[in-house]
Amino acid sequence: MVLSALSGESPNPKSSPETIKIMSFNIQIFGVSKMSKPEVVEILIDLVSGADIIAVQEVRSINPDPVEEFMALLPDRYSYVIGPRQGRSSSKEQYWVIYDAEKITVLEEDSWPDEEDIFERNPYAVYLKTAGSFDFILLNNHIQPSGAKKEISALPSVVTYYVDLWNDPDVFVVGDLNADGGYFDKSLIYSIFPEDEYKIIFTDEDTTVAASHNTYDRFIITSSAEEYFTGSFGVIRFDEVYDFDNYSILPRHVSDHYPIWADFWVDLNGEDSHGDTEVLEGTEED
Repeated sequence: MVLSALSGESPNPKSSPETIKIMSFNIQIFGVSKMSKPEVVEILIDLVSGADIIAVQEVRSINPDPVEEFMALLPDRYSYVIGPRQGRSSSKEQYWVIYDAEKITVLEEDSWPDEEDIFERNPYAVYLKTAGSFDFILLNNHIQPSGAKKEISALPSVVTYYVDLWNDPDVFVVGDLNADGGYFDKSLIYSIFPEDEYKIIFTDEDTTVAASHNTYDRFIITSSAEEYFTGSFGVIRFDEVYDFDNYSILPRHVSDHYPIWADFWVDLNGEDSHGDTEVLEGTEED
């Protein structure tokens, strides 16, 4: 039995009727091999089932079976959308967005038409409606490490494209941006996403399982959406949450990245909690 990370004094407390919890998680080479490890799957299910929306990166499986098998293990309230297989090499990936269909409706979904061939994997946009007044656009990203500066710098243009397309200013840029370490000078992120237009929620949190401290995974929202942010966010350090001495697997078998999360009001009639960061403090992406 896995020790639930999502019960008791959880590092990733479940959302309330007034809020939604959004998670971003690079599950690392998700496919047949990962789904063949029951202990890995049990931990992943436990982590994911604490959130209302989960933006997953690095789905590598050629066929849909691993995704469908994973979904069958989640509570029935969850549904999903998934983008096209992308990548310039033979190693292609998909973006996957899981959501609680009792609280969330998908209005639109789209893979950005990258006419200038900027991205290794074009951002995947999903337009989501909550049960309250809050609707927003989720941009799921897995930035190519070698092209991090170029790709990250292009993201505001992607934001503008979808704001215009779906006539909604509330956009969440999430995912494994490789926005730190040897891939990217993280101080540049403030010029790319200026404070008067965006709020950068994760700034100096360790989001990977490696010994080095890097904030590769990010959660950036447009300023119009900031009033819906409760102030609560965190990193789930599953290598500390679960007692891996009781398993036949190591933390790196789950993923080389930790899931990150943030909470948002579905309406603006609740008090702003301005909660504290909950960091349970990674390998670098191949």
